[in-house]
Order: sequence, then structure tokens, then C-alpha cells
Amino acid sequence: MGTFSKKIGLLEKDVLNFFDLINLSTSSVAPTFSIAAAYGSMVAIMGPSAITAVVISFPFFLFASIIFRKLNRLSPHAGASYHWGARLIGKKYGGFQFWIVTLAYFLSLPPIIIPAGEYTLDFLYRIGLISRVMELSIFWDSIVGIIWAIIAAIPLILGAKPTARFTEIFLVIELMILFAFIIIGIYEMPSHIVNQFSWSWFFNDSMIKSNFFDVAATMVIVATILDGWEIDSYSSEESKKPTKWPGTSGIIGLITVFVIYMITMPIMNIETPISALSSSVDPLARWASYVIPQYVWLLDIAVIASTASSLWLTAFILSRAWYAAGREGLMPKPFGWTSEKFKSPWFAVIFITILEVIVQLLELSSPSVESFFGLVLTAAGAFLLMEFSVDSITASIALIRRKEKGVLKILAPITALGLIVIIALGIVNAGEAFGYSSVDYAVTIFSLLFPGIIFMFRKYRIINIIESKENI
Repeated sequence: MGTFSKKIGLLEKDVLNFFDLINLSTSSVAPTFSIAAAYGSMVAIMGPSAITAVVISFPFFLFASIIFRKLNRLSPHAGASYHWGARLIGKKYGGFQFWIVTLAYFLSLPPIIIPAGEYTLDFLYRIGLISRVMELSIFWDSIVGIIWAIIAAIPLILGAKPTARFTEIFLVIELMILFAFIIIGIYEMPSHIVNQFSWSWFFNDSMIKSNFFDVAATMVIVATILDGWEIDSYSSEESKKPTKWPGTSGIIGLITVFVIYMITMPIMNIETPISALSSSVDPLARWASYVIPQYVWLLDIAVIASTASSLWLTAFILSRAWYAAGREGLMPKPFGWTSEKFKSPWFAVIFITILEVIVQLLELSSPSVESFFGLVLTAAGAFLLMEFSVDSITASIALIRRKEKGVLKILAPITALGLIVIIALGIVNAGEAFGYSSVDYAVTIFSLLFPGIIFMFRKYRIINIIESKENI
């Protein structure tokens, strides 16, 4: 029973180096999967100017990553976001923030699991192992998704270092294949131009003015392809230098993925009909089918590798947050149980996996997988934006109390305000983009927030495993 100990223990210390954290932060954003899963929805709303939403969103996420770096140095903790709120502002504030974190990452899992099943079936069909009927089956999509959810739990139970090693292998596979396709796409471009390149794709002021709500709705989706870098903050207790590396590695991961987007997305716009991108479940594969159709199956491998690592890393973040909450009494004690052998929060991991399976089974009752995927995707984006906005508010208040000077004291409130505005405007139009009224979508968002009141009034203690050199 050592592997599945029923005792609240500590995570393994001093196991993740700077290189591990950078890989985790980059792979958690999952550039290949993010493009494949989200770019079609983005193009459906904004056309080729969907890139504009990424460009506008990036500064806010960059500012948020800088804020995370500061908060990490003040108080590194497995609970990261909610812990900073509890310690720097107050326990009720932190308790509600914990619920936002839970929603942000739990709702991010279905938009990963669903495509994991789709992309795997697509790959098996392309290499001739299954029929077209099986590839398009919602039933088999759910079954394969469940299998991936179970597989993803394995590295998480084995611990932080094995998770990092699995991630590095999958990241190398993902980036090698993606970069190869980018190079081929550039080389073949003269003979495959479908749409002429335009700088307006990167910043279309006329579209921003005339379709402001569409831009805001797209930015909510963009939140799901620019998040994940913050995993290094939730890994801080397992880092070799918890007060120095977490935060910095997240910034590097975010910038790396943004550069990949700025190269890949324009190439896709140039070489693929916009209607084909907007109507595709996997626009990345659709692009490849126009340029080098005989090797689309190879790109499927990159997408699957990216999807798999994104799945277990998103669950990694949630498991660390739930573990910290279980350790401190905000969640039931079993969530704080750790394996004596692997030092991993095994109960939290297994519980998350069970919930993933339940959600996949619920997918079978959805009349439209695409509609379900779109609703959950935008909901996850809204709560991710809430997490970063609340963290920015935390930093703003903490910096004022500490009477600190510098640019961060200005960036924090600007970031908080900007993200809150995006959330508000996105709620108005994001639901309608996927067939739901703004009222229904807004009610859904606020209804999901309501249980957070329970955590506001739960009694728990703040446990600091690592003391920072900076006074709070």
C-alpha cells in the first residue's frame, strides 16, 4: 500500500530543473494541438484575421506571466493561484479563487479529450486500420478519449520527474514534425498560394471596430491556446530552485509558442481556403492535405503527441491545486494523500481521471459533439481569463501594500482590467458563436461560479512548505 498511501504527505522536492520547467511550460500550451483544436473555431468567427485576436491577447498573457513570476518569488506553492490570493489578500478570497482555478482546468480537459479521440481515429483511418464509419463514430470517439484519459494518469501517478521525461519525448516528436511541415509549407508556397498574404491578418483595425464582439469572443477561445505556461508555478514545490525558476520558465514557454503561432497560422491562411479551415475539426490536417496530402498521417502523430502531453499536463496542474487544497483542508483530506514511493498526489489524479471518463460518457448524449466542444471550449477560456485576472488583482493589491515601485505596479491593474473587459465582452457573443444565446451562456457561466461561495466559507489553514526570502 506504499504506492497508494492514505496519508497526507509532501511532494518530491528538488527534482525539476530549469530545462524540465521550460519543456513543461511549452508542452502544456501544446502549440500543435492548440492550432488543430482551436484555429478552426477562431477562423469561423473572424476569418483570416483570427490571428489579430492572438496578437491582441498576447500582451495580456505576457503581463500575466510576469505577474506569476513575481508571485512565485513571493510565495512558491503547489496551489499557486489560490494560495497567493489566500496568503496575500485573505482566505475567503483565496477560497473563491480556488473554485475559479478548478473550473478553469477541469473545463479545459474535455476540449482536450474529445479531439484526442478524434485525432487518433483519424490517424488509424488514414493508415487503413479502421473504416470511415468507425472514424466518424461518436461512440468510438468517446471510447478512445477514455483510453487516453487513463493513459494520461500513468505518468502523473509516477511523479513529477517521470511526467517531465514523458513530456520531453512527446514535445520533441511534436516539434520535429511541426517544424518539418512548416519548412515544407514555406518551400511549396509559390505553387500553393490560395490567399494572398496580408498584414491585416495580424492587426485588422477595421474588423476590430466593426466586429468588436466577434474579436472579444475569439479572444476567449485564444485564452485556451495561450494558457498552460503557468504549470511551472504549480510545479514550484518540486523545482530545484522554487523561488527563482518558476515564472521565468513560463515566460520562455509562452513566448516560444507565440512565435510558433505567428509562423504557422499565416502559412495555413495562405495555402488553405478559409472556408476549409473554418469548417474543419482539424484545420492543421486540412492545411497539410492541400500541401502534402500523402503525409497528413505524419502530422496526425504530432497532433496526437501534443494532445496527449497537454492532457496529462492540464491534469497535472489541477492535481497539484487539489492536492494543496486537500493538504490545507479546503478540500477533503484524501486529495492530500501522496504516494510514499512516487511522492505524487495519487488520489487527486485518480479522481480527476474518473471525472474525465464520466464527462466522456456524457458526450455520448450530446446531439452535436462540435457544439458541445465549442461551448466547453469557450467556458474554459472564460475561467482561464478569470484566473489570470484575479491573480493580477492579487498582485496589484500586494504591490500596493508592499509599497513597491516599478513597472509591475502599473502592469498588474492594467492586465486585470483588460482581462475582465475581454471576459465581459466575450460572454456577450461567445455563446452565440456556437448556437447559444448570450443570456443562456451568461447564466451558465455565473451558475458555475456560484458553488465558489461554499469554498469562501470553508475553514482551512495556509501551509507554506517553502519560505521565500522576500517578506510578505
